[in-house]
Amino acid sequence: MRAMKFDTDGTATVVTVPLPEPGPKDVIVKVLSTGACGSDFAALKGKHPFRFPPLISGHEAGGVISAVGSDVSEISVGDRVVIEPQRPCRNCNHCNAGNYHVCESKQMLGITEWDGSFADYVKVPDYTIVPVPESIPDHALALVEPLAVAAHAVRQAALAESHGEQFHHLVLGGGPIGALITAVLSYQRPGKIVVSEPREQNARVLRRLGATDVRAPNQERPADEPFDSAFVAVGVPDLVSEAIDQCVSGGTVVQVAVFNTDVAVPVGQLQVREISLVGTAMYNRQDFITAAQLLADRPEIADAVITDRVSLEEGAEAITRITAEGPGETIKLIMEPGAQSA
Repeated sequence: MRAMKFDTDGTATVVTVPLPEPGPKDVIVKVLSTGACGSDFAALKGKHPFRFPPLISGHEAGGVISAVGSDVSEISVGDRVVIEPQRPCRNCNHCNAGNYHVCESKQMLGITEWDGSFADYVKVPDYTIVPVPESIPDHALALVEPLAVAAHAVRQAALAESHGEQFHHLVLGGGPIGALITAVLSYQRPGKIVVSEPREQNARVLRRLGATDVRAPNQERPADEPFDSAFVAVGVPDLVSEAIDQCVSGGTVVQVAVFNTDVAVPVGQLQVREISLVGTAMYNRQDFITAAQLLADRPEIADAVITDRVSLEEGAEAITRITAEGPGETIKLIMEPGAQSA
């Protein structure tokens, strides 16, 4: 089968590798769509904390079950699914309490020890499989995973109701995750949704997804505009202080973006104004179910966010280019291996 290999020289190429065979509790998924995210670009650049080339990356994926292990039940060949790409130890206190997403021994799909979804087929444990509604198009299946990130972030916010029944939200960063947080907020917590984003092509997408206002980062804002929740969706250290500053007393700041450096936090404001600063550790199964249903209910989310649909070979070229030069006009890059190997 074909798979995309990340090399240590910063290039991605499509190579031929053996077709995976399922163990007793494994399933093989024929990949219909798989998405590239910031962690993939960081990995190819050699800047990711646990994805180290050479490897087969990719963890946003959906497809059709093509084979199951001998001990697999309730999953059948032909089922249409997405993958929750976490492999926890399933034995620690966190896992036993149902909080496997913060398991300290957890592995993520797309590392050296677990080949990822940038391939025709991928092998995963049966417990990672999430059935999806048939109404979600094949090319949009890969969007369920990042949408689950957004759903989990919104769920983490203990949203204050200082403005009556209408919530006021601030999203700092309008890239793919910021856009999907906007979509989830619009769906679950409608109200005023302000997004800070400098790129006009992203601004158009954000408005389609429910943003009531999109502003450039340096744009002047009203002095009396407190937000019940603020989401830090891009890894710029100064945005943490900005989010806290713009939150209403008793509000919540949700840190979603990955930071590879220490960030100064004005803890005095957290204390005096009783602002909650919470982190997000990916998602759990409930977030996947929420994301899949949201995508089924609002197919325009995929239409708005997915800007590039390409083959696996074209994806290798695009990922190499974006890693070196930046995203340009691309918001979300989706590869469709299944469309070519059918």
